[in-house]
Amino acid sequence: MAKKDIFKVCFVAAVTMSATSAFAAGITSSTVIGGGTYSPSNKVTINVVATTDAYVAKSGHSSGDRTIYTSNTDPKLYWTSKAIGSAPATVSGATETVSGWTTL
Repeated sequence: MAKKDIFKVCFVAAVTMSATSAFAAGITSSTVIGGGTYSPSNKVTINVVATTDAYVAKSGHSSGDRTIYTSNTDPKLYWTSKAIGSAPATVSGATETVSGWTTL
């Protein structure tokens, strides 16, 4: 999956979910968010925690070796290594921050 596609997945998930009152999920298939249907690319998992004013999203492809991170407080994209075949890193909360991750 190209960096551009991963960015789109994280951005759409994070922005649409931040409008709900509280949301936590691991999205792997079609999901109704904010009245519309969202579906990540094949074999992509997005872990998201969102409240009315904060969100954190981490995504990754099962064949990829990276987890991608974004949040409302620092909407740049960051990555860290993961084992190929494993799920992306989990999200601990809507205000979680990361350190030691590389900027895309």
